[in-house]
Amino acid sequence: MKISADFLCRLAYPFLLGICLKSAANAGPPSQKEGSNDMVFNVSMQVDLGKDIGQNFGALFETADAQGNVVAGAGFLGLHNTDARSDRRVLHVFVKPPTGSDACTVQKLPKPSSDAGVYLNDFDRKLFARGRGGRKDDRLRFWNDTAQRWIVDGKTVPLSIHVGDGVLALVSNRVTYKDKPILQLDPGQGAIGEPYYANGIFVFRQYDRKRTPWLNNLVACPWTPGKTIDPSEGHILNLRTAVEFVYGCGQLGQAVVITTNTGGVYVFENRNWKVLLEPDTQTSFQIYSAVNYYDTLLLGHYPTGELYEFDGVTLRLREGWPPVMEGVSTNAREAQTTAIYGGDLYVGVWPWAEVWKYDRNRSDWIFVRRMFTHPEITDATTHPYENETAALGEVLNRWGQRVTGLVPFGASLYISTSAKGSHPFEPRFDFLPGDKWQEYGAVYKLTAPGHLSVYTNWKDGPTRFGFTLARDSITVTQDGVELGSLPLSPELASQIAPQDITWGYGVYGKFRGKIIQKAFEK
Repeated sequence: MKISADFLCRLAYPFLLGICLKSAANAGPPSQKEGSNDMVFNVSMQVDLGKDIGQNFGALFETADAQGNVVAGAGFLGLHNTDARSDRRVLHVFVKPPTGSDACTVQKLPKPSSDAGVYLNDFDRKLFARGRGGRKDDRLRFWNDTAQRWIVDGKTVPLSIHVGDGVLALVSNRVTYKDKPILQLDPGQGAIGEPYYANGIFVFRQYDRKRTPWLNNLVACPWTPGKTIDPSEGHILNLRTAVEFVYGCGQLGQAVVITTNTGGVYVFENRNWKVLLEPDTQTSFQIYSAVNYYDTLLLGHYPTGELYEFDGVTLRLREGWPPVMEGVSTNAREAQTTAIYGGDLYVGVWPWAEVWKYDRNRSDWIFVRRMFTHPEITDATTHPYENETAALGEVLNRWGQRVTGLVPFGASLYISTSAKGSHPFEPRFDFLPGDKWQEYGAVYKLTAPGHLSVYTNWKDGPTRFGFTLARDSITVTQDGVELGSLPLSPELASQIAPQDITWGYGVYGKFRGKIIQKAFEK
């Protein structure tokens, strides 16, 4: 059954409107709440995340009620959308009613730039916006929630990631760690593109299209923080064409999965490359997103608009994951973005900018909303504005509608949009006047009750996380210091009746560290 939540977003109950984060700087010790009679449950876990070698850390715990419905959990999101990886330092916590709730609020934020597209990612306690593909404005920005505006950032290197106690980045064709170069190709060796670090393996594309013959390889090099990357130790996979490049990246267990724009799906494991799917320039097959979800790695696909599932051995299509919005064409669909928010799986789909979520308790997909108000939906054309665009001699899908960002940040899910590219507006596209044009490159803040994303502090060796659900709030601590708290309505908390707890496994996948001590009190 498909249940529309769009109208519920607009008519959300008043007690759901007060969701906010409390700064750790103003927080009291967690013991003030842990002994309260208002406590619903308390989870304490001492864990060792292990040596940081780029692994996705996975789930810490998940709790279910007597009927087996998941009601709460916590873990680290393993996600890669197009070219951006989720921040590995963020711990996501959720509580959810056993039968699900579709109530939410949606706030439209100011546009980051005048371009027709924007992409989002979180890093270093900030939500970043950037253009991609045909953009006029190249500046990186971050969102200031207090000032309600985007601020230009001239210092942060785009698409950097945290590894251990440092930052790994690609800067001007060299890879740096803690601001020191660890990989730089010699002249004539080509350029470095699309890096991804997982399981102690640094993968990058080494390419030079101008060379005869052209150079285009995937190189998998062993690397751990504190060392340099030696390309001579790399395991090379020759890409099939000069135009092949990397889109989605992910990992499952020890396997590192790399996908390309021409349909190649490659796995690096046990010091060897394996071709899971050969690319085919005559057949559209592209993977844009990869997210760890329970035992699998889910891959967002074009042109079905559905998810492929990799279980460590085989790749198979999950038909109907997600469904198609009623009234539009089933052709040329693209699941460009995925995320986990509030314990549910979210997917953003081109070309009608649909957002869907999958509720495991209900075993059902729920339509959240379409991120554009125009044009009227139709199945007479595949993409919005095909006829108007083609009449101007442009590629007919130029004004298709993307969901380019799904980023859980704080208490909310931030959603961004784009046309096919981020090209600036031109007056000749007079079928997109005023507010219609402004919906391309827009950012929205969707808030549903019961989700909290907090930044953790990296620690070599054991660290202790605490999670306390009271009748009016949920609080997260690390080594006795509050990382954040979230007000909850008594109505929501009263529905949470945890019966069983699963340690080291949940919606965020399997925990990749070591659990030293654990306690569950209810």
